Amino acid sequence: MHSILTPARVISFSLFLITLAVNVSMPLFRPYAEAAGLTNGQTALVLAAYILGMLPCYVFLGGISDAVGRKPILILSLCCALAADLIITAFPTVYALVFARLFQGIALGLSMGTGTAYLAEVLHPHPQAASKAANAASLSTAFGFSGGAFLTTVALLIFFTFRPVTYYFVSALTLAGLLAAFTLPAIPPIGGKILRLPYFPKGSLPINLSIAICWATGGIVIAVLPSQLATFGYTAYAGFCLVLVNWTGAFLQPWIRKNFHPATSLRIGFWLMPLGMGLVVLGSYVTNIFVILAGTAIIGSAAYGFSYQGGLALISQAGGVQRSRAVAGYMCTGYIGFGIPAIGIGYLADYFGLVGGLLVFEIAVILLSLYLFFTFKQTSTTTVSSISNTISLDRGGN
Repeated sequence: MHSILTPARVISFSLFLITLAVNVSMPLFRPYAEAAGLTNGQTALVLAAYILGMLPCYVFLGGISDAVGRKPILILSLCCALAADLIITAFPTVYALVFARLFQGIALGLSMGTGTAYLAEVLHPHPQAASKAANAASLSTAFGFSGGAFLTTVALLIFFTFRPVTYYFVSALTLAGLLAAFTLPAIPPIGGKILRLPYFPKGSLPINLSIAICWATGGIVIAVLPSQLATFGYTAYAGFCLVLVNWTGAFLQPWIRKNFHPATSLRIGFWLMPLGMGLVVLGSYVTNIFVILAGTAIIGSAAYGFSYQGGLALISQAGGVQRSRAVAGYMCTGYIGFGIPAIGIGYLADYFGLVGGLLVFEIAVILLSLYLFFTFKQTSTTTVSSISNTISLDRGGN
């Protein structure tokens, strides 16, 4: 038992559980909203409670685990995740979902930086502790974000209910993870200010805007696409769409890191995103679930693969000594993109139809991707070029 509950495994499992809570009820978002008589726009507002809980943690509490210690913040995050699980289990309605999403956002906002830093500290003095920690956190959260949606989708296909068995399973698993977290070592805090505002390096606009577009597409898959799937009898399959968005990129990350320069990776993402969203729109128009699933897989290869991997590497180098704050700015931009466009497209879908709303979003993605492609090419001759050269030198040194 001692060998199983190593600190690194417990921390990775905790991050998995926190992200597992985020989307365990995702396949039921639209059925809950329909039962309450909410429109697509109003449903998107409900889901935005997640951003409301998360962004203040990212923006204002970036240094909290430095100041008070990693262990208490990770435990607090698990408590928030467990609260979200229990709320939606006890009250499986769209109104309870608002509070559950709020707690999910707080849990994620507090845990991401904390968990990665905690992993690096418990893996010390391994010479690659930082990279191993980042990879472990990335893999844990990728499986967590989609794992809940995947399990609930399978459960709903077997027996449809507003309170699926996965709610109880995830709640019990999170409680077990919370108890395990108390066994973690209490590493003394390194100190510093709790308030640590995000930093946006010069020339970072194309990089940050790219992740905003990518994650906006993920928000559309969660908030708007399920309504379209419901029109041709595939309500539960919304979970599979989210699985493809998250898992495709996660599985590609090691291959992308090994074979593509970050700047090249980012440029590939500029083309993949409109292609993937275009297939989602086409599949929605012709009511073909397989075309939609192919589109979400391509979206995932950019949102959590090419664009994410390349952008994160570039922004980390651009941040210099302010790397953590630069990454916080990158993530904040991404999550703003995740929430805000989904609300707008949701209301457009109410007025112009679901396919019409998705088509408007696709046009916006095409125009912004073209803008980013040419803007990034111009920037790459100056700021991003120097960043890329630094990365090349770093790779050569390894």
